[in-house]
Amino acid sequence: MKQLSLSLLLLACAFLHGTTSAGGWGPVFAVEVRGETFATPLVITDPYIIKELSFWVGPGTRYNDFMTQGGQERSIVDWDRGEASSRPEGLTSYEVSFLLGARDNPAKYTVVYEPDHKNGLGYIYYPTETNGIVAHLVDGWRYASIRWNTRVGSAIAVHRESHPAR
Repeated sequence: MKQLSLSLLLLACAFLHGTTSAGGWGPVFAVEVRGETFATPLVITDPYIIKELSFWVGPGTRYNDFMTQGGQERSIVDWDRGEASSRPEGLTSYEVSFLLGARDNPAKYTVVYEPDHKNGLGYIYYPTETNGIVAHLVDGWRYASIRWNTRVGSAIAVHRESHPAR
């Protein structure tokens, strides 16, 4: 029993370490959004927003050879809705990079986000793997979570108005 408790404690510590610092990469310190509708990138550095949005979770997600468990409420994707096989045409695409590690030479995990302002939904393209940071064993278009659409979709709309492309 003592051995099992120690093993569970070590596994929990490894998981908690991974949620903020993917094995030596360090914690996410910014989310950068680039798109043709902006003159300059939108950079989100508010730790509250960053902490509540995670790409580290979801079915088939692994890093440091550990499969992730839990944390779905912070996911940028609404995994319960499944694959977004039919998205509206003509949506604007944004490249969203999660910056982590050293600020002077950060590692990036990048997804594509397409907000649909007409219905308040958004779609995220998850690559299978990027830069060896995290692997998602499922790739393709997914529905963005309500939390993601609220926080990042709204920030994009404001930034697009205040920093329009010329």
